[in-house]
Amino acid sequence: MANSGIKSVKGFLYPYNLIDSWESTEAGHLRITIANSYKFNQDGSAQRYETATDELRTMGLIMFESIGEDSPELEKVTVQTANGSRTGSYSRARTGADPSDLDAWANEKYVQWLDAMNDTYESLCGKRIKKLSDYRSCIPTDPHAYVESVSAPARGELVVKLVPGIWQNNTYDTPTMSGIDFVSSNMSLKINGKAHSTEGVDKLTVLVVGEDDSSVETRFGPEE
Repeated sequence: MANSGIKSVKGFLYPYNLIDSWESTEAGHLRITIANSYKFNQDGSAQRYETATDELRTMGLIMFESIGEDSPELEKVTVQTANGSRTGSYSRARTGADPSDLDAWANEKYVQWLDAMNDTYESLCGKRIKKLSDYRSCIPTDPHAYVESVSAPARGELVVKLVPGIWQNNTYDTPTMSGIDFVSSNMSLKINGKAHSTEGVDKLTVLVVGEDDSSVETRFGPEE
């Protein structure tokens, strides 16, 4: 607030101007309480399937992005109304993996990616995505729903394999944007959005089982 010249949360835009308190209920967890007067979608920008949980989760995400890089111990930001009737949370979704254990580290990146997918698609799909078959039944033309495996050949590197399917030459696999490019850029973005910079993915390669094409995304953009 000092950098922006704003001396109180009341100077922020809605719903940030409703913040009443800010506390840590346990190590790594931050809870932000807002006034009960909060109303979902006051600006009318929400998608038809979104709920107050999504809006408050996004609020948590923005708060997380503001302080998370300087606070590597931060695990979760929860935003809730004072009476607890509305709540939303954004978290790193760490598994506690030892980064020197490449299999465990790769699994953590998969968990973080799936958690980030839920941040976006849980309301759209009508349930929490616990396995990719849930997502595939929701959006069958999305290549993300066809991930077969995620592995780590070296620290900071992921290799994602997709199985062929109806996603090919479909909605998200077009002449202007290939499905594998979509997956490599989006998975890298979502995982690194959860992970602290010291725990992120520097290089993510997407392959299709039985095919020669591949797509490589680095932390600083596509690999030439």
